[in-house]
Amino acid sequence: MTLILDTDATRTAPPTPRRRVLVSAVIAQLMVVLDMTIIAIALPDMQADLAMTPAQQPWAVTAYTLAFGGLVLFGGRVVQALGLRACYAIALSGFALASLAGGLAPSFAVLVTARAVQGAFAALLAPTVLALVSSTFPDHRARARAFSVLGATGGLGAAAGLLIGGALTDALSWRWSLYVNLAIAAAALLIGVRQVPAAAREPGQDRVDDDLLGLLLGCAGIFSIVFGLDRAQQHSWTARETIAWLGAGVVLLALLVLCEHRAERPVLPLWILASPARAASYAAQFFAGAAQMGGLVQLTAYLQRHFGYSPLRTGVAFLPMVGTVIVTALVVGRLLVPRLGARVLLPTGLLVEGLALLVLSGVSFDADYTRIALPGLLVIGVGVGITTPVAFNRGTDGVPAERSGLASAVLSASQQIGSSFGVALLAAHIAHAAGDYASEHAGELQQRVTEALAGARATPDSEAGRAIIARLREDLVAHAQVSACASGFALLARILLGAAAVLAACGLVRALTARRRRAGAVTDGGPRPAPRPASGR
Repeated sequence: MTLILDTDATRTAPPTPRRRVLVSAVIAQLMVVLDMTIIAIALPDMQADLAMTPAQQPWAVTAYTLAFGGLVLFGGRVVQALGLRACYAIALSGFALASLAGGLAPSFAVLVTARAVQGAFAALLAPTVLALVSSTFPDHRARARAFSVLGATGGLGAAAGLLIGGALTDALSWRWSLYVNLAIAAAALLIGVRQVPAAAREPGQDRVDDDLLGLLLGCAGIFSIVFGLDRAQQHSWTARETIAWLGAGVVLLALLVLCEHRAERPVLPLWILASPARAASYAAQFFAGAAQMGGLVQLTAYLQRHFGYSPLRTGVAFLPMVGTVIVTALVVGRLLVPRLGARVLLPTGLLVEGLALLVLSGVSFDADYTRIALPGLLVIGVGVGITTPVAFNRGTDGVPAERSGLASAVLSASQQIGSSFGVALLAAHIAHAAGDYASEHAGELQQRVTEALAGARATPDSEAGRAIIARLREDLVAHAQVSACASGFALLARILLGAAAVLAACGLVRALTARRRRAGAVTDGGPRPAPRPASGR
């Protein structure tokens, strides 16, 4: 935190209240991101303690993401209606109390309910934090630096969730991975809530119940898409349930667009999405979320299954990525944003993340941490450090203060849907690719079994023979998982590189169009001659 304050203090250093707001916002944002991964580490202990079935286990994570994604648009409307201070205090307090309830949970039902309530308050907290920073730092240079600090917490929170969750689970119990939120929320409240401006009710100000139909369509549409992606992760992309939920989400969001054209006070004014810079930011945040969350989840599984890393050691393994995210984000916000702008930096960030995934696609059964995982983590940290602060900045830039909560909600929804998409894509692809690998190598397995049984002079139904067969099958499964993981990283890399190319092409077209318009304006109007001075007569 000292590094953050010192960097932000240069040149146009903000007054102390603004500095406190930024520190508080960083802490709150860290808690929101951290809670997406901290539970993943604690799941095995949680399952054993609460006697959860394998089918129940994923809901400890899914309940949070569904509530977060499904209610984030509603959270943006609440911010707009109630004001920043009230929403900030409500969201932090509610998140802390839900965390306490989850930590004390005596059963699976109580835990899942608490996780859903956590997600609901996160859906209010995430747009509040972005809107708070956007309104506190209106100056472009200070704004870029503030969002670079906030953006650095993205990769920091995801990796810190693994580290903190592993440490608390190993040293105390899984319940402390939820209790820790009480201290984080209290720190954010004490540091910054008094510096947040209170809302003053103005004539004509939007209310929560304005455009209820649009609000219901938006929340239901995002919920359906996030749940459909979760079904794809749990089952497959072609499962009837997956197709039904994703299709329903697309239809609901299409109806939202039609509804907002006619709404007198739309919950999501379409001009927010119409800006090319903001649209590019939302798209970049979607793909960055897919790369970061999808990549981290699968890399975590690779480190723990293949290398046998403990939860704590897994978190430590991600620390190099944290360092590169922080350093890159601060450098980008201070030096590169004023010079290059979002048109260059957004596709560049996605390009770097795509290259990082290409590096990770080199994982193999014989590779070690330093050859593949470490270089991939370092490069993906650079990509996240470039993309996230720029997307945060441009995604809320040019939006009036009273609408900043909605713009922030769209940005948070983009990231949440992208994260769910990345996790579902890799999970479904790896399951399918591992099955294909096992089928392709079935003959090789049979040959190895025959040779091993002959060498040991054992029959298939003997105890020694059954042990040999089980060992060789486990070896095939392990090779299949690693091969499928590598192909999954390669698939996600191609998607990121394609998205970077599209964003770069769109930016180039916009730049050329703007240049032609300026040239046409000069040609049509022409430089007018300066007026002659009066003769004095």
